[in-house]
Amino acid sequence: MIRLERVSKIFRKKDREIHALQDVSLDIDRGEIFGIIGYSGSGKSTLVRTINLLERPTSGNVYLSDENIALLSEKELIPYRRRIGMIFQHFNLLSSATVYHNIAFPLQLIGTPKEQIDKKIDSLLALIDLTDKRDDYPAALSGGQKQRVAIARALASDPGILLCDEATSALDPQTTRSILSLLKRINEELGITIVLITHQMEVVRAVCHRVAVISQGKIVEMNATAQLFAQPQSPITQELLNPSLTLDN
Repeated sequence: MIRLERVSKIFRKKDREIHALQDVSLDIDRGEIFGIIGYSGSGKSTLVRTINLLERPTSGNVYLSDENIALLSEKELIPYRRRIGMIFQHFNLLSSATVYHNIAFPLQLIGTPKEQIDKKIDSLLALIDLTDKRDDYPAALSGGQKQRVAIARALASDPGILLCDEATSALDPQTTRSILSLLKRINEELGITIVLITHQMEVVRAVCHRVAVISQGKIVEMNATAQLFAQPQSPITQELLNPSLTLDN
């Protein structure tokens, strides 16, 4: 469903080049929960943003259902981006809008009739277990509830793909487990392909079918989750699995 083919991304800052991605190739199957894990600055956020072309690759191809979307103009990308939802670490909710209007926002942008919006939001609020928060504002919500609203907003346009950029990093362990449980249910019940980037090994262990490990813009290892945890091959994967902290005296 998603195929990245020799994708590289170079950022140019004054007199230097930053090679954020280097010759990255991977395939993500329809209906899969695919994890991308690495340390801060490894290139994982840039990688996930190439999937919906928020970051256009310097070279390489990005395929969605066999269509090379890297060749499309911004206007031609619009229908493809509607098929891709995205959630972030810091929720990005509109503080002056209620839960209802935060979820409704993408539907209102494309002129969806109010009756359809109401019906859609009712079903999404039931899915995320926040029916009683319909008219609340983000300030009245916990971090986990805010992320549930962000997930509902991402699902409002019925995407086939959900990109999660460090979606649990700002949450405590118990709330993280509840959000991961929700993502797993969304994957199983709605058949949505989920791409989840994180630096937390326990997150990929809990929900991902397969995992790619990225370091310095390169994929250093990719495998089924159980196999990767049982027999990590690269030194970076082994470090991520067995973190240690050494303090200088």
